[in-house]
Amino acid sequence: MAKKILIIETSLRAKSNSDRLAESFAEGAKAAGNDVEIISMKGKNIGFCTGCFGCQKYICFL
Repeated sequence: MAKKILIIETSLRAKSNSDRLAESFAEGAKAAGNDVEIISMKGKNIGFCTGCFGCQKYICFL
């Protein structure tokens, strides 16, 4: 039974050891018949939480 695997690369440097390790893992997982997706954090603008509570307006309390 194939599994869905998500790999998140967090290194900011291109072709880093972490990237190579993630790619090797993905190759092995694909060879075993799994569905693999790799997402890289390179070039993404990820900021810290500002405490605006915007995320809580979508939570529905019953």
